[in-house]
Amino acid sequence: MAKAPLTTGPQCLSTRAAFTLTELLVAVAVLGVIVSLLVPVFGRAREKVRLAMCKANLRALGQGLNAYVAANRRHMPVAEKLDNPHRALVEALHGRFVGEAETFYCPSETKPDLRYSEANFAARRIGYFYFCCRRATPNRAVSTFLRWDVKYPRILDTRVGSDAWVMSDTWVGGEPTAHHWYHKGVNYLTLGGEVGMIQNQPRAAFR
Repeated sequence: MAKAPLTTGPQCLSTRAAFTLTELLVAVAVLGVIVSLLVPVFGRAREKVRLAMCKANLRALGQGLNAYVAANRRHMPVAEKLDNPHRALVEALHGRFVGEAETFYCPSETKPDLRYSEANFAARRIGYFYFCCRRATPNRAVSTFLRWDVKYPRILDTRVGSDAWVMSDTWVGGEPTAHHWYHKGVNYLTLGGEVGMIQNQPRAAFR
């Protein structure tokens, strides 16, 4: 009786190679799903770190302002308007009361004119709103609430309520804030030195 021919090497290798390619494609697909699930997790973890750094910056600025006020008989530096540039604030604090230039910037901010750079710092463009100011701002992108409903001049000193906002992350109408994992979330500093966060609609919490 004639024996059936044995399966030769090339055919066996071809079948095994095809199976290996299928396994590889499945593994790549599974890896892609895992990465897509982990990216938001890592993104939130990084943002929590930046959020903590932003709060630390505001806390350091609050301490600097308190030291400045103590040295200047209750008077805080007064800005021309609530948004940039903030020459009076920076020149009052930097060097003597606040050491690092990066302290004036939110680490989550992505807008080029609000991030730390030597050029921005030299121009006194910082990453926060400063609410001790003579007037609002002509910038129509800034919330109409800040431009029309807040009374100016807004001069803050130790006689004002301790819950009054002194500084905060920037927020403009129709755009996400620096902490984009939160809906309109901003960190803020009060006159009493407290640092907090509003995760939704800072307008409602502004004091």
